[in-house]
Amino acid sequence: PLKTRFGDEEYIDGVTISPREFYEKLVESDELPTTSQPSPAEFEAAYERVLGPGDEAVVITISSALSGTCQSATIAAERFEGRVQVVDSMNASIGTQILVRRALQLLPGAASAAELAARLREERERVCVIALLDTLEYLKRGGRISAVTAAFGKLLGIKPLISIMEDGTLQSVGRIKGSKKVIS
Repeated sequence: PLKTRFGDEEYIDGVTISPREFYEKLVESDELPTTSQPSPAEFEAAYERVLGPGDEAVVITISSALSGTCQSATIAAERFEGRVQVVDSMNASIGTQILVRRALQLLPGAASAAELAARLREERERVCVIALLDTLEYLKRGGRISAVTAAFGKLLGIKPLISIMEDGTLQSVGRIKGSKKVIS
């Protein structure tokens, strides 16, 4: 799991902080949280825990364009001589979850971890995530837009539409004005 830091407090995603607690802290905190990926040593320890003799694993990570997690997973996998296959989801959040669910569907028909990983690299091209941001607050707090832009956006009821692109980066793909248009 990734680590999330709110000020001086560090949490392990899904272990020492739940999604609900994360969002509560996000609303309450004056500063935005920061995250850090697991180290190669943490990945290596996890691989050692789950791999028995003759076992193989496929690791699906958040987009390498958004996090160093894939790089850490890949560095750790090198020690396992092909028994660990790392797949960059080129996505985040629910997009990565979609790829994980697809891996579970493909698993029974896969002859090896390498074959499953190859299929997932093909399948990830079919995952498309588009999200509508309900508020401009976190874009403003994160320095992505100015306070003036956020104020005008709020005043005009503008909601940004974002997507994860083919290269794994997050991009604005449009803006929608008004609640009725948001629903349609």
